Amino acid sequence: MNRLALALILCFVTASFAFGDEVKNITSALKDKATSTAKETAKEVVDDSTITAEVKAKIFTADSLKDEKIKVSTVNGIVKLAGTVKTKQAKGAATKIAKAVKGVRSVSNQITIEKSAGKK
Repeated sequence: MNRLALALILCFVTASFAFGDEVKNITSALKDKATSTAKETAKEVVDDSTITAEVKAKIFTADSLKDEKIKVSTVNGIVKLAGTVKTKQAKGAATKIAKAVKGVRSVSNQITIEKSAGKK
């Protein structure tokens, strides 16, 4: 009987050590994943702001667009263009410029074309 009790106690102790190591491994893996996810999210934010700045700089220095009213924002590499321009060609040029910037996944061009003052 004593041997059986001793064997059971030994099994429980061994199992608790093994289980404890497994809990440590799982906890460590979860912590690593959380850290990795946080770094990736921070990188996306930095990349989005960099993309926005570069698109704005290129649009506002382009001769055909420098006097236009274009707003630029970026989320997850998707650039959104909004505002107004005078011509269809200016709208297309803004899209082309944005698509050429490194890191841009797609462009959502919501720019509207101003109606000319002479038309009713």
